[in-house]
Amino acid sequence: MMTAPGPVRPLAAPLAAPARLLWVGTVSEPWLALSRVARSLGCESLQVHSLELAAPELARLKPTLVLVHWRQVYEHGVGGLGALRPRSGAGAGVPVMLVAEEGTPAEVLEAAESEGLEDCLLAPPRLPELRERLAVLTGGPAAARVPLAARHSPRVVLMAGASGPRAWGGLGALLESCGHHLLYSASVEGAAARLQVPGMSPHLVLVSGEGPLAALRLLSTLRAQPLLEGVPALTVNVGMGTRPPVLAALLPRIHALLGRDLSSLRAEERVPFCCPVEFGEGGSRGTEWTSGFSSALSPGGLVIRTLVPARPGTAVRLRIGLPTTRERLETHGVVVWANPYAPRGPLAYPYGMGVQFLGMGPPRLMHLRQLCQGVASL
Repeated sequence: MMTAPGPVRPLAAPLAAPARLLWVGTVSEPWLALSRVARSLGCESLQVHSLELAAPELARLKPTLVLVHWRQVYEHGVGGLGALRPRSGAGAGVPVMLVAEEGTPAEVLEAAESEGLEDCLLAPPRLPELRERLAVLTGGPAAARVPLAARHSPRVVLMAGASGPRAWGGLGALLESCGHHLLYSASVEGAAARLQVPGMSPHLVLVSGEGPLAALRLLSTLRAQPLLEGVPALTVNVGMGTRPPVLAALLPRIHALLGRDLSSLRAEERVPFCCPVEFGEGGSRGTEWTSGFSSALSPGGLVIRTLVPARPGTAVRLRIGLPTTRERLETHGVVVWANPYAPRGPLAYPYGMGVQFLGMGPPRLMHLRQLCQGVASL
């Protein structure tokens, strides 16, 4: 099952081009630590005091990476980070990373994740962590990746007739959390246009069965596209009010058509769960830790959001910070899927990786089940 261990994230190497970091927060110890690390990497670090001041500065400063101190989100509330993620213009596509500390409230990560947060760095920032992120963002030599084996390469799913991840009862969001790359199109014309983009070759077409005649017509029209010749199609009976158990029941069939076995992650039991996570490869003494954050948890594994995931098949150690209890859960896992940073184009998917828990004893499993049940009941 496993491939040879090796990181998707880059090895240490000089940056290909000067990078620019924008810090959003007050002049504090995390900012001073970040500026020291930035100087050692040969990059420029800039600072603004608040989210309100940062948004108009994006076009002028053109940062490589935006780092936001968690207190900015805590004080501003929902809506603050959204201004740092314009859909067009000079600031579009610039990754936003939250800088968290021990004791950062869970609601801060939840609010940030709901507004598109893509990574999390634990203070004080560590030089290797920042270096590897800047390498993938600037496209330097360290960003070169070994191609994935076919069984680990991403699967592209075209949801014909769906406007986005929340359509069809949230089926798209569920598939994204399983590591798949989604193409959404609300119309036949839109779907045909997306298929003309180079490299957009779906592995599966999903059509909603609400209104069988309309679904049949849509599928017939799409079948005229040369790129869809031989591509399997599935009509799913889902809609706005479809319940999660119905969506979960579809997963085994969809994964079978995609040639994936993701049953070990138990995505059907997954619940939203935001907390800081550190992961590392290697032995207990030689582990180099990388920060990220969890966005979903199940008794079988978790989704870690990061720009620099480990390679599929890699065994990793995990340190999961539980904000509500201030505990740190340490365990082992294996990377089942990974989406490292790369321009997405029309595709929709999260940067990060899905990790299956390994060797977890009954007490820890019971603890995880209680956490999942507690979140699901809220």
